[in-house]
Amino acid sequence: MAPPLDFHWKRSWRAGPFGWALDVLLVSLTAEVGEISALLASAGHRIVDAIVQRRDRPDSRTFVGRGKLDEVQARVDAGGIDAVVFNGELRPTMHYQLERDLGVECYDRLRVLLELFAQRASSREGKLQVELALLQYEVPLLREWIHEADVGERPGFMAGGELRVDAYYETVKRRIKKIRDELEAIRRERAVRRSVRKERGYHLVALAGYANAGKSSLLNVLADERVLVDDRMFSTLATTTRSLTGTRKRILLTDTIGFVDGVPFWMVEAFNATLEEILQADLVLLLVDVFDSEDEIRRKVRLAARTLFPKVPADSVRPVLTKADLLPESQIAAKAQVLGESEFHRTPIAISTRTGRGLDELRDIIGRAFAYPIEVHLVLVQDAEAGGKLHWLYERTEVVSAVHTPDRIEVVVRCRPRDRDTVERLGRVLLARTLE
Repeated sequence: MAPPLDFHWKRSWRAGPFGWALDVLLVSLTAEVGEISALLASAGHRIVDAIVQRRDRPDSRTFVGRGKLDEVQARVDAGGIDAVVFNGELRPTMHYQLERDLGVECYDRLRVLLELFAQRASSREGKLQVELALLQYEVPLLREWIHEADVGERPGFMAGGELRVDAYYETVKRRIKKIRDELEAIRRERAVRRSVRKERGYHLVALAGYANAGKSSLLNVLADERVLVDDRMFSTLATTTRSLTGTRKRILLTDTIGFVDGVPFWMVEAFNATLEEILQADLVLLLVDVFDSEDEIRRKVRLAARTLFPKVPADSVRPVLTKADLLPESQIAAKAQVLGESEFHRTPIAISTRTGRGLDELRDIIGRAFAYPIEVHLVLVQDAEAGGKLHWLYERTEVVSAVHTPDRIEVVVRCRPRDRDTVERLGRVLLARTLE
């Protein structure tokens, strides 16, 4: 019997934020199960058992070999298993075969990720991105289920089931188009805001890095905010932008979704509106958890390089080792060396949001990245236009000092090269120089 047309919605959302925890059997082709275990724990599920079969690539039909599948079947039959999670990607044919044979729901790594995203999505943008990704993930699965069931029931390829598939696909295609249109509108609005900010002299710093690297914690400290901080992965799905405190410069910090390895293009595309905040930033702070192993740091940095290059210049990325309070200095130095020898070729700064270590130095690094290179000493005539000119200077430059007298205003400003001519036309220039 083919599944009903609301198959997608039942499967996608039933274990959402108001769903329930599942007792799962984890099946992997490698003993390295730390990340999938963290994802499952973050989604609220419990791993009650794990089965590992070491092999170079999944079986084309059943992921594991037939003998190992019998072992999986026996464990499911023994009871206490709500779902089987495969640490890899299940193609639609695999998914159908496994659920038919095992008699329980089967998840792959992407399905766990999407469920986790669905639980975390709170903003309109986040919910749209998750829904788009879920639709793109589950449509091939639904098609396989309907195809396999209908072929077995009636003669002829897709006989009797094709109309249902077509009707469902038309509905899904219209919904996907609507979501993409809405996300494109959000992207355009964000691009306009970025343009306005840049025109007004704001600089954007993106906090980037792997999931759970400490981005939200750093935003809270640098911007004096109270953004949600959660040890579970992907607590941030939509961007949050706040002003850097403790500086006269107009610097905005943006907390972004964490990087994740091994996802297909369509999933990256669904979250493109969020990733654009990183790609369009003036400075990217690449956060790396100091507690990760050296191999794990290399893996995560390679992922960051693939995500950022070539759209982000290498000199716009500054590596940062987070949670430096967790390790002794010798181990921190070893991790810093690994990071310094990575694709970004820059010595990282080690920080701790708990102890405050390195935060003043990090603030100084951010400030120097946006130092205006030209200083102009200017005299404005105290007339009807003086107020508007002074307002423009405060909006577009860094005003170092402004001394008011009855007939004039002596102003010292620092500005960008592109604004120099405009600044000098506002009044009489006493001195203009390039800062070293």
